[in-house]
Amino acid sequence: MAACENNHLDTVKYLLRAGAAVGHKDIMGFTCLHLAAKLGHYDIVHHLLSKASKYINNQDDGGWTPITWAIEYKHKELVYLLLSKGTDVNMRDKVSNRVHFFCCWSQELYVFVKST
Repeated sequence: MAACENNHLDTVKYLLRAGAAVGHKDIMGFTCLHLAAKLGHYDIVHHLLSKASKYINNQDDGGWTPITWAIEYKHKELVYLLLSKGTDVNMRDKVSNRVHFFCCWSQELYVFVKST
């Protein structure tokens, strides 16, 4: 997880080849994909999705998915990537918000997310 958090792509690749668990969660329910999406590490997110796309809609303890974190921190390129890989924009977090709610800061993102 530290490699994903600190944007060390070569280390992430090495650890995955060695059998690291992509779906492992920390004490807040974050996976590596959550951390990389939150911090805007595009190459890490892209690589993780190429190896384990089934985790794209995993929810953390608050019900947030990687796309929710990418939107919250305004990582537009990551939002587009996650949408292109099939993230579910209709999932709800623990207080019943959908991804559309988090797009309020950007009309462009709202229109794009709404159209998928």
